[in-house]
Amino acid sequence: MRHLAPILGLALVALAPMAVAKSADNRTIFDDFVDRFYRQRDVGGAFAAHVAPGYVQHNPGLPDGPDAAVAALAPMFARPDARFEVKHLLVDGDLALVHLFGQGKPGTAGAAVADLYRLKDGKVVEHWDVLQPIAEGSDPLAMADAPPSDRNHTAANRRAFSQFIDLLFARGDVEQAYRRFVAPDLIQHNSRMGQDRDQAVEAIRALHAMPGASFTVQRILVDGDFAAVHYRGKLAADDKGAAVVEIFRFDKGRIVEHWDMLQGVPETSRNAHPMF
Repeated sequence: MRHLAPILGLALVALAPMAVAKSADNRTIFDDFVDRFYRQRDVGGAFAAHVAPGYVQHNPGLPDGPDAAVAALAPMFARPDARFEVKHLLVDGDLALVHLFGQGKPGTAGAAVADLYRLKDGKVVEHWDVLQPIAEGSDPLAMADAPPSDRNHTAANRRAFSQFIDLLFARGDVEQAYRRFVAPDLIQHNSRMGQDRDQAVEAIRALHAMPGASFTVQRILVDGDFAAVHYRGKLAADDKGAAVVEIFRFDKGRIVEHWDMLQGVPETSRNAHPMF
């Protein structure tokens, strides 16, 4: 894997102009989808306008197709006391990610949610998600004050993030990945990872050291000062593992803030696709 890193880097640079143009087109489409779906809560209208008939579903609780998604989601989004607050929105080529707080059932603490979509020919054709219930007393979606994301930084942050991901997942060198690309005063929204870079390194090294642990990257997105990775994490060889999305904020070329969501893989699924 380490020999592929330079080749991957060159390929990403070569494809960058194409990705920028595709991202711009898809951003317009996806902004409207997000506005209709999450903000106006017009689930049926959002899906009718922007989702393809052959919509592939990776949420294990739903079958394929837009009709099943609308039937399941529209009643929940229609509740006047429900809350759906978009925190981050990333668009990178054919991929788009919505990071949000969701509280579909009143009286619950809600969940941190990452909805990941793939677009093709101007339509949403595929969906993955990770939902993590919010533990009492924690605030995993809290956002520190920060300047708006600058999309002029996308290319530089993509290079840095690709190297970070290679070191962290392909080579398993947690120490070097974090020392090179993460600021010492990292703002951490996962309470289990401590409050800065050193505590994060300690916690992640312990996970990587577990017998049979593996972390398989599925896709990455970079959009301005934000980057995300979607992967399957296993802490034992016979573990079904979990779907994980981690989101990072860059400032001056270094990662300064981190959010994540984790959802265990269930025993059964209502569709034929894995969560990945």
